[in-house]
Amino acid sequence: MDEIQESNEIFHEVWAMYAQGLGGEVVEKPGLVAAWAGVQWPMVNVVFLAGPIQNVFQLRSRLDSVAVYTKGKKQFGMLVACDSWLPSTRPEVAALFNEYGWVQISEGAGMLCEKPTAEVSVQALEYRRVDSKELRQAAADINAAGYGVPAELAREALDTEELWGEGCFGYVGYFNGQPVATSTTYVRNGYLYVALVSTLPEFRSRSFAKAITIHSINEASKRSGLQRTMLHATPMARSMYESLGFRTVTTFPMFLPVGLVAPAGAH
Repeated sequence: MDEIQESNEIFHEVWAMYAQGLGGEVVEKPGLVAAWAGVQWPMVNVVFLAGPIQNVFQLRSRLDSVAVYTKGKKQFGMLVACDSWLPSTRPEVAALFNEYGWVQISEGAGMLCEKPTAEVSVQALEYRRVDSKELRQAAADINAAGYGVPAELAREALDTEELWGEGCFGYVGYFNGQPVATSTTYVRNGYLYVALVSTLPEFRSRSFAKAITIHSINEASKRSGLQRTMLHATPMARSMYESLGFRTVTTFPMFLPVGLVAPAGAH
């Protein structure tokens, strides 16, 4: 398997874990994979365009299938494509996503590291493993603040024991008794996966996210014996992961429905 395909398949696998952990569904159809948790936060209701797309006609067919799948859903969802698998005629591709009512809101980076860097020490940051409702909610609240969404959306998606069980090394970092940063590493089949990394906006630029992420990876690695680590990074976090030894394999444009991102009254 090449690294681009691997990054895609791992993206699908981990989001399927979220969907199933929340009682949602995972649906595989020709050209798409849906990992739909059925909650209000679109980040865990995701439809992936799966496999290479040769031309805009094939892309239109895939987007037709996405429209059929999402039509009956009560919640908003996110659409994720892979740049390496999209047709090279990018202006036409962008226009087609817009035609189907999808607005690009970000670009994720599929990243890989064979052996992440050693421990990063940050004085006065206390690591607490997520093993209670209080810590699940702290991790959810920090992610909500990081992504700019209401805390209740993140709590609905993340405050469930099924997502924090065996093989999950989630941590919340406390500074002066306050939860300020969080990171989670999952032990998967032959690799580690980093997710849910966030810092409260007022505590950024102190290396808290970097420190708690490498702590989480190291703890997962010690228990599992695995070192190869994968993740999908936001643009803001990409340079931090590069400093830990990660490199970008491919990129993933991410889209939300125009009805969710357009200002009220906009046409």
